[in-house]
Amino acid sequence: MAAGPIFTRFKLVSGESAYFVDVALEQLDPRFASLTTLFFGAAPTSPGAYVLLPLDAPQFLIDEDLHELLGRFDRVKAMGWIDSLRSGHTGIGYTFETLVGIEENNHQLADFRGIEIKCKLRNESASPSGKINLFQLAPRWTIPGPNRKRLDVIGAPNADGVLSCYSQVTTTPNNKDLWLSPSSSNPALDVFKHEDMIGQWEHQKLAKRLSEKHSRAVFVSTQSRSHGGLTQYRYSHLLYCERPHIDRFVSLVAARRIVFEFAMRLSMQGRVRNHGYPWRLVDERDLEQLFAFQIQLRQDPR
Repeated sequence: MAAGPIFTRFKLVSGESAYFVDVALEQLDPRFASLTTLFFGAAPTSPGAYVLLPLDAPQFLIDEDLHELLGRFDRVKAMGWIDSLRSGHTGIGYTFETLVGIEENNHQLADFRGIEIKCKLRNESASPSGKINLFQLAPRWTIPGPNRKRLDVIGAPNADGVLSCYSQVTTTPNNKDLWLSPSSSNPALDVFKHEDMIGQWEHQKLAKRLSEKHSRAVFVSTQSRSHGGLTQYRYSHLLYCERPHIDRFVSLVAARRIVFEFAMRLSMQGRVRNHGYPWRLVDERDLEQLFAFQIQLRQDPR
């Protein structure tokens, strides 16, 4: 017997309302495909599929670029267990991207025709493999340049006596007393040294960089095993996401799930070597939380 859709309305603390629809079946029903198409567009109908769709979002359609990527994913999925093409935790993404024809790069833009690709292990209880870069964006400094003056403020001599600042910054003051805070006067994130603001990122600029790198993304879930002394992967699920939102980004910053990092030091010649201004996600499993729209397009019941 089929179960019909369940509509739920939640009243948020802000006073706004959120609506959810849950469509479930106890057994196959020919009306299910029509129902999901009506609500969600090109949604899959197999068990385990799900869609997170904002009320103001247009009906979802698979365009040419996503269709091509799905076809390549299906060919990789049909290969079953695949030997890793690289040792270490980066092998999971490198192997998949190689098989779908993406050359390794350090571009600031997304991997495949504007679609960012992230691979992760399906074992959700496993420890995270490490922080991942979201994008790079320098603050608008309140300390006048050059960078040597800024390093004098935020840095300290390292074990070799070299002035440097390799420091992760969150909303909790770190050992250099650097910390992040949402601005109370305008939509921005501020960075402080002690009680003095030393820089700021406007939400508008953060949202622009977030959209440039992650306007569309797929998350490929993977199983792993050791076989004959080799690490093997089987790529089984694909979650497609759109509409990253700055409010979600700021919420993850507030929860210390997204961090900022300084990476500067003084060279032997007396110049500042700056390795960038990365915003990084502490656990790749939180990346999906950035997106307002999510749809499971491929899943494996095994």
